[in-house]
Amino acid sequence: MIMLDRSKLKAAARFAATDTKDMRLTLHGVLVEASPAGVRLVATDGCALLVARAAGEPDTSTWTGIIPIDVVKAALAWKGGKSLPILLIPGEPECRLTRATGEALVFVPVVGTFPDYRKVVPAAPDGKPSHYDPDFLVKFKRAAEDLGSDKGLFGLLPGGDGSGLVRLTEDVVGVIMPLRYGALDAAECAWAAA
Repeated sequence: MIMLDRSKLKAAARFAATDTKDMRLTLHGVLVEASPAGVRLVATDGCALLVARAAGEPDTSTWTGIIPIDVVKAALAWKGGKSLPILLIPGEPECRLTRATGEALVFVPVVGTFPDYRKVVPAAPDGKPSHYDPDFLVKFKRAAEDLGSDKGLFGLLPGGDGSGLVRLTEDVVGVIMPLRYGALDAAECAWAAA
């Protein structure tokens, strides 16, 4: 059995691919990496990524798989008991999401290999200005609200032409790809202060 924090699962689900034209089926879900050492939830649409971690328990099952996004959304829609964790019970070929209140969903994990997200998380973004798609910034704001921020605040360390690093909490980080839009020059904006 694997305990999933509902707020972290909800935040991660915001970043799963939803475009039906996107043929990368492994992006249409939330990756779960679980062991007694800890649980990670990861989701990406290829432009923005969210990684959440939680402590493991001695009885946490060791399992890696992708929960389809429609199953995640159905579990998040369960009424009442929003503070209750969602339990993942691994199985072959079917797995189950359940809660202490009795709801359950049976699903087959997404077939395929999730991208190696660890390679995309920048070790040290250079802090140079970047252009970002506002829709992705709104996703991070909503994810911060899911995680308990009243105003949806998050930290963003831009990466110039490289990935920006987002910090939502000590256990939840994100990555956002910049838009290629041209150089950002403060001198071009000096007229506003004149």
